[in-house]
Amino acid sequence: MKKEALLLKVKKSPLKPGVYLMKESSGKIIYVGKAKNLRNRLKSYFYTKDHTPKVAVMVSRVSDLSWIITDTELEALMLEGTLIKKYHPRYNIHLRDDKTYPYLRITVHEQWPKLEVVRRPKRDKALYFGPYTSAYSIRETLKLLTKIFPIRDCSESKFSNRTRPCLSYDIGICTAPCVNIISEGAYRKIVDDLISFLKGKKKDLLKALRNQMKELSSQTKYEEAAQLRDRIQGIEHLLEQQKVVSLKLTDQDVIGWCRKEEDIEIALLFIRAGRLLGKKIFSFSRVTQPEEDFLSSFILQYYEMEFIPDEIIVPVTLSDQKILQHFLFQQRSKAVKLIFPKSGEKKALLAMANENAKDHLRHGGVQKEVSILEELKTKLHLKNEPDRIECFDISNIQGTNAVGSRVTFIQGKADKNFYRRYKIKTVEGPNDYAMMNEVLSRRFKNKDEDTFPDLLMVDGGRGQLSIALQVLKELEIENIDVIGLAKEKTISSFQGKLIEKLQERVYVPGQKNPVIFKENSPALHLLQRLRDEAHRFAITYHKKLRSKTAFE
Repeated sequence: MKKEALLLKVKKSPLKPGVYLMKESSGKIIYVGKAKNLRNRLKSYFYTKDHTPKVAVMVSRVSDLSWIITDTELEALMLEGTLIKKYHPRYNIHLRDDKTYPYLRITVHEQWPKLEVVRRPKRDKALYFGPYTSAYSIRETLKLLTKIFPIRDCSESKFSNRTRPCLSYDIGICTAPCVNIISEGAYRKIVDDLISFLKGKKKDLLKALRNQMKELSSQTKYEEAAQLRDRIQGIEHLLEQQKVVSLKLTDQDVIGWCRKEEDIEIALLFIRAGRLLGKKIFSFSRVTQPEEDFLSSFILQYYEMEFIPDEIIVPVTLSDQKILQHFLFQQRSKAVKLIFPKSGEKKALLAMANENAKDHLRHGGVQKEVSILEELKTKLHLKNEPDRIECFDISNIQGTNAVGSRVTFIQGKADKNFYRRYKIKTVEGPNDYAMMNEVLSRRFKNKDEDTFPDLLMVDGGRGQLSIALQVLKELEIENIDVIGLAKEKTISSFQGKLIEKLQERVYVPGQKNPVIFKENSPALHLLQRLRDEAHRFAITYHKKLRSKTAFE
């Protein structure tokens, strides 16, 4: 679409809330945004020139626009998140589900609640505490908690089928509710004490336990009093290990950030019942969005997946704060406050989070991933910035149980939301080239599945590279860079001796000789991680099919 036609389209866009999609000449969606007023927002891109260099580049690449009108701003907010996940546009931020932190889960809705560690909170009736930033430390904490509050951690099937107490009862970390050694009321008291402890009501809990211990002693129930004494000592030991940052018992997340040109670091501090549990760092490069839009998008994507606390402290005022709070209320079924503090304790917490983000950016942060991708583009003479890389591999034994795999890295990190596996359907016998042809054809024929990669990589040399190029040509797909990575034997001479070793070689279309990176090159290490991950994913699926076949 010519520039004049594009400007006319913007001029005629609706004065209503909705979501807009910017497309480049290939039809690929490069940016998704929401707006209270679509026409005003689009005009801010195409009728003004006061843009950052990155936004100016993005706008120059737009050859077409489309939009979806919504009834409310909240609908626009939620639709924006859905479309970002579906298309993964180059200029939007995208949170990858590459690392989840553990939570403690208490199944209070069950007759005999259990305590367990989970990786992702569900929207259920259980109570969740966390996240904890160290899997090792939470498991150590779990061991201590079950000594202090001996409630079950077994599965439903084990619990239902017990006929006598298990080892956990023998060593004192469970009260054996499975065989009714403890009454339901006494068990619930232990569960309630654990919940009080995790909610931060430590002083009240300790006071009640000490009074109970004295009462048991006065009744000469010394063994039960000794158990309470040990529980009190355990609680005091745990309290010594936790850093108090607030006297309030509120659950809070504190979002701090630091921006350097188009790179942003976010430091998210987790405060539960006034105690700092840890932090999580997020790195974003080449950010084109205004700060408000960026932060709104981050909040939308992050809290769609993670635990939502009572308060979220943010580093800027948000114009769509009420809409975001309504979204969070829908997710949590309980009111959530978004707070930009101007003074006091909360401002001090925000300063701490900002300093953490600043420190991470100072020590490399997002720059590391960006420089690796820039090295790849320069060394391999790529047309595109390799923000999204897909790698394909084949696994089989003499053609049996043949499978293919696809793994996706976005900005240098694995994104398992876009992993796929393929069972070979059309190839008989050991023919890796034909299998790769089938897998790539299935992937790229499905043009609506999600966005295409900037860089396509196959595990193999010239032969597999030729297959990839042939598939893209037959499907008339352009603007995707293609490479092959292969280990090949090399022989060199050192002090009169011949030395044989394997060397990584990158095959690029149109080049006679492969590209050879230095062995310590971070860019080469990225390609190796991609190849190894694709191999792991393929062979895991192959073994699963082989095992299934063996039992048929």
